[in-house]
Amino acid sequence: MALQASRLRSPAPLQARRSTSRAPIDPAESDDPLQPLRTMAERVGKEVEKFAERVDLWHAHGNESAEAKYQTTVKMVGKFRDIAAATVNDLKKQSDYENQEALDRSVRRRVVHMAQAPKRNAEGDHGRSIQSLSQSTEPAASSEVTELRQWQTELATWELLRVVIEHHHPRPGRDVAAEKLAQRAKMEVFRYSPNHEIWERFLLEDDPAKEKAIVMRWLEQTARNSESDIQSITAQLEAESGKDTDTWTSGWLETKSKIKQEKRMRFLDRPIRPDEPSAQNLRNSDNTSLLVSQLDPDAASRQSRTLEKSDEYYERALWMVCYEMIRRGEPWEKIADWCKERSEAWRGVSIGAAYESHPDGGPNVSGSTVGFLFRRMCNFAAVGSERTYESAVYGLLGGESKVVEPVCRTWDDHLYARYNALILSRFDNYLQTAAILRVQQDLARKFVFHDAVAELGDWDRSSSLVVDQLKKQKATAKEASTPLKLIQGSLISRTMEALLYDVGTAILTILQRDERSTNLILSPDGDAANPRPLTIDDQEIPSVAQEFKHLATDTHGLRVLVHIFIVLWRGLGIYSDAPTPRWTLIANVVCAYIEFLRLTRRIQLIPLYAAQLDQERQVHCLARILPDITNAQEQKRFISLMDQYHLGSAQIILQNYSLVLRNTGLTDRNRQRIQRYDLLEPTTADQLLWPGKRIRQELSNLEVAPEEDALIDALQWYMHLGKEVKHHLVNVADSLRYFLLHGRLGAAIKLITDMSLETISLVKTETLCGYGVDITLPDAEIQNMREFHNSPRTGRASIVPSNIPSRDTHRDRIIELRHLSQTYYDLQQLVRTIELLQEWRKEEETLISAKADTLKPSTQRIKDIYDCIKVTIDSLLVSFLTQSANGKSFEGLPDTLPPNADAYVTRLFYERADFETLKKIYIPEILIAYLSVLQAASYFMTKDNSLKAMDLATVIADDSGEWMQKALMKSGRMSEFVDGIAHVSRAMLLLTEKSKDKKGSIGKTKRGSRGETARVWDLNVRN
Repeated sequence: MALQASRLRSPAPLQARRSTSRAPIDPAESDDPLQPLRTMAERVGKEVEKFAERVDLWHAHGNESAEAKYQTTVKMVGKFRDIAAATVNDLKKQSDYENQEALDRSVRRRVVHMAQAPKRNAEGDHGRSIQSLSQSTEPAASSEVTELRQWQTELATWELLRVVIEHHHPRPGRDVAAEKLAQRAKMEVFRYSPNHEIWERFLLEDDPAKEKAIVMRWLEQTARNSESDIQSITAQLEAESGKDTDTWTSGWLETKSKIKQEKRMRFLDRPIRPDEPSAQNLRNSDNTSLLVSQLDPDAASRQSRTLEKSDEYYERALWMVCYEMIRRGEPWEKIADWCKERSEAWRGVSIGAAYESHPDGGPNVSGSTVGFLFRRMCNFAAVGSERTYESAVYGLLGGESKVVEPVCRTWDDHLYARYNALILSRFDNYLQTAAILRVQQDLARKFVFHDAVAELGDWDRSSSLVVDQLKKQKATAKEASTPLKLIQGSLISRTMEALLYDVGTAILTILQRDERSTNLILSPDGDAANPRPLTIDDQEIPSVAQEFKHLATDTHGLRVLVHIFIVLWRGLGIYSDAPTPRWTLIANVVCAYIEFLRLTRRIQLIPLYAAQLDQERQVHCLARILPDITNAQEQKRFISLMDQYHLGSAQIILQNYSLVLRNTGLTDRNRQRIQRYDLLEPTTADQLLWPGKRIRQELSNLEVAPEEDALIDALQWYMHLGKEVKHHLVNVADSLRYFLLHGRLGAAIKLITDMSLETISLVKTETLCGYGVDITLPDAEIQNMREFHNSPRTGRASIVPSNIPSRDTHRDRIIELRHLSQTYYDLQQLVRTIELLQEWRKEEETLISAKADTLKPSTQRIKDIYDCIKVTIDSLLVSFLTQSANGKSFEGLPDTLPPNADAYVTRLFYERADFETLKKIYIPEILIAYLSVLQAASYFMTKDNSLKAMDLATVIADDSGEWMQKALMKSGRMSEFVDGIAHVSRAMLLLTEKSKDKKGSIGKTKRGSRGETARVWDLNVRN
């Protein structure tokens, strides 16, 4: 693929990338609207190229059918996941110690909190998590660990996207409804159906419930991949207790010892009753509270007594491990075995781990009530327990989220607890339906449970409601607002379009101060014909939350969001990209990523991502990228990529030209234009070399302004489009016209130097005719096969021999090119004439200086310049600006513009007016300057040159010269021209008289009335 073949820059090494930190934006630099993106650009690595390679492969394959594209898209998501997984593995290897230390610190904090926490308050602890109860006082994680966490979260995000696609977006052609009907027919529930089939039937019939079950499995997998494993947790428990956890097989050892001692002292062979006097002697080591008098699991709560501190720690630790195992989705058999190994088999039984009737990933469905009564028992146990982790375990088993929240640390934990409660509540209600009826109404009334579904409200919107609640809940609000959690929440709640809209709006607000004409970000209510961002004074920008701005400027977040956009919009075709205000803001997300690629000089990746936009936005975006590419080879490569992705190179280049031209201000008809270009300066009466005027040595406006240089660069793009002829010729002609109307001679000279008609024709005919042809030369319309075979034909669009045009086609194409290029040719000849006149003047000074030094210089150069001037002047006299830039005739145009004139007539009308203005500005000046050349040439070369002034007057007086007469009259220069003719005539008489003197009496010359003589300008005579 194209992106694998070349790269504009090598990616930063992983170690260098890891060393960067997420520093906040410096407020001192806030005046730069692009500063947030610049800051983000400093934190990127090789993942940008890797993701682009996968998108490039996806873009090129699977286009033969919708199903093929679906499969290719799913495969691309898998590749994204693989990139993230590989990066996680690399980062783990490079920061293994720091990572393990960070995980251990987290576990230690939980263990300390677990050990030191007072007994649970059934009312006060609801909704309070470890996050809110114990704010971390440990130092912030290192940059290496921070980046590892980012990539672990991104890995989980790609895995989530995969399961979301699998559940919500089946492959094209798959009849999901029919499949469900078939499965339901095979899974008909009857009286003696196995309980696990009832659970499976429930998930089959209830899509939101199945979705939550899938998300819970994803949350369990994420916990296994990102959190400390069970061995690490038990190791930390051991370190905190000071005992080996493998010896924890004797139960409440310290409490048991105290009870045995009391029984020996009292000579009791029976259990000590809590109400007898001996029970009052059972106190803990601190002598602060009474110990339990019996060792059954319920003794502490039944007797309202405590255990020895070490035994209480042991009890809490066991429940903590059980919770962590359940949270990670460990198999029930593993949990039961873990309990048995510690002589706590009863604990496995009490949590249902010993039951075999657990569906895969499902709840306890034992008994005739399919686990309903077991869950009610767990509800009561959860509420009655004084230990947070014990309550959490029973809360997960019974579907009670309130008692689980105190041990929740992360957004994932809270989501897991809420989803668990919702799905179990929904299932217990399902068991009461008439079709199933495994729980009778009287039983349900007797064992009332907390219905999480009824409390939440709309079941169909339950996912969205839960995600919104987590954004508002104090314990999770901060994490829920982080970039990747916003993305995960949107995938889970199926609100990705809303997230993209909000981020697109945030991008608009971030870059609202960006007044560059090349800004890629658009406002939804901007002018479609002239799209541009809102300014700071505009009030139409909707308000947006800070977290969306954070996502828009986050390296991981923006990249992930853009590629999810590609998957859902382009790969699966889920959403429409119709040109609506909402779509404009959504597309801002991709455009911001393209802006980011531009800032990091990954220019060659931009066409790939622009191809994911709608056609109008593609053109808008890439037209504003082109000015950044000035190298000819890079331009060719960029056009090749645009063609590869079918982006419409010609339209993009045209809009780029239009944008740059508009920025120059040259098209503004209200802008002041020149009335005259001063090519001449007056001479004194004794300067007989010139007819009262001579050409200036230094002309004005020879500098090229940056915006004019940019316009010429924009036109250069057309040199890479062999078949794009008309727009190229029209636009160079228009640009040259605007330069001349404003007296920008330097820009005009640069334009015809960089893109002369001769050069343009050689490029275009290479494509159209098979070999380069200079159409300004005679007989260019005659096909020359020898030239074709000698042509290297290395251009990107050269004709292969089998497609070479016929002779007639060749002739027609050359004639058409000449017709289309006539206006540019005329303007080019005008500029060249001015250039040659200035060269003539400089050579005049060279000869005059040599004469003053009594030297006899060569006149060959001035003769060559004179010949060139004569040729260009002769071409101007034949025909000048007789048609529009696109080859249309001005005949039939009204003298005044009708109020209802269409765009075509309006353009022709103003173009004709501009041409008349150009004739008035430049033609009189050039004609008078030509008289100066003719008179000087008469002295420098031969007096016969003066006769050409008479020829010039004859041509202008002729009917064919009427346009020159009008130019002289409109400019008020006719009398000045006539005076110039008179001066040249007088000089001719003087030179003729001088010639006679040379033949009649050598050394004698007649002088004028004031003694002047032309002998001093005779280069063949020494002073």
